[in-house]
Amino acid sequence: MFNYARRNLWRVASYMDYDDLIQDGYYAWCEVCWRYPEAMKTPQHIMSLFKLCFANKITDLSRVKTKQVDDARSDLVEVLESPAMIIPDFSSLHALIIKAPQTIKDVLTLMTDDKAREELIKPFQRYENGRRETLNDRLCSLLNKDPNTIDLVTDLRMYFS
Repeated sequence: MFNYARRNLWRVASYMDYDDLIQDGYYAWCEVCWRYPEAMKTPQHIMSLFKLCFANKITDLSRVKTKQVDDARSDLVEVLESPAMIIPDFSSLHALIIKAPQTIKDVLTLMTDDKAREELIKPFQRYENGRRETLNDRLCSLLNKDPNTIDLVTDLRMYFS
């Protein structure tokens, strides 16, 4: 346990001391003894269970601190309360939207409209020939365009790439 803890201390060293890691090792040993009392009869079996438990404990400890908490609400509040919200933002996306062709503007308007959004999230239909409706078919039907002559999805991708 001491050697494994020393070799893997680097994984948790930013927030945990070597002594704390050893204490977690003792806790892992107690947990293995409590969970698997029948394994105490064979030293090889209990030791292999302990090694696995301790290795998993160190892995879990290292992953807990590396996970990034996604709190989108706090980011949104910071953005809305920042002084930059007072000044209009003419970013590159805003400029792209202003310069966009009318079909692109129509699709973007469609995606921001509440009633149209309800239509967009419905499941795709199957046609009589067995083919499934595509996103381009759905967008074209909502904008009264012919899906055989225009590909709105590709146009959007190409314009914003």
